[in-house]
Amino acid sequence: MKIDLSEIVSAPGMTAKLDIEETCPADIGYSCVSPVQGYMSFQNTGTLLLIGGEFKAQIKLECGRCLTDYTQTVEEKIEEEYRVEKVGDAMQALPLEDEDVSTIFIHNNILDVQELVRQELLTALPIQPLCAPDCKGLCPTCGENLNVRKCTCPPAETDSPFKALSSLLEDEKDEE
Repeated sequence: MKIDLSEIVSAPGMTAKLDIEETCPADIGYSCVSPVQGYMSFQNTGTLLLIGGEFKAQIKLECGRCLTDYTQTVEEKIEEEYRVEKVGDAMQALPLEDEDVSTIFIHNNILDVQELVRQELLTALPIQPLCAPDCKGLCPTCGENLNVRKCTCPPAETDSPFKALSSLLEDEKDEE
C-alpha cells in the first residue's frame, strides 16, 4: 500500500490516523499466519512530519533448538521523523540529514507502507527463535526431541580443556 502524504505535508498542524492491514512481506524469510494489522498516525509540526503507530502479526517460525514450527505474535512500534521543507512550489517530506538511504520510506510525499512494515518486521523478529524459553532441544547423538521424550543415549563425554590440569592434582595427591 502506498499513501500520498501531500495534503498532510502542506498543512502545518494537521494530524491524521490510518488503520493498516497489509499482507505479509514475502522476503522476510518466514510466513505470516495472519495479515499485518495496526495503525499509523501522522502529524505535521510545521518543521517535522512525525509518523507513529504500531502493528502486530502472527508469524510462523522454526525453533532454533528443537526445529519444530510454532507461531509467535510479533508487535512493533513505528516512530519515524521527516523534515518538512518547501521544494520548488510544493512542500516535501525529506529525510533527516543523518538518515541512511535504506531506511527512507517516503519519496515525493508517497509513503511505502509495505516497505516500512517489512523493515520493522525484520528488526522485530528474534535472532534465535525459541518455541519456549526452557526448550531442551535435540539430543546431539540420536536427534530425539528432548521436549517430547527423554532419549536413552549415554551422556556424551566432553573433552575438557582443563583435563590436563586434573593430572597435576592426581600427582599432588600421590605425593601426600
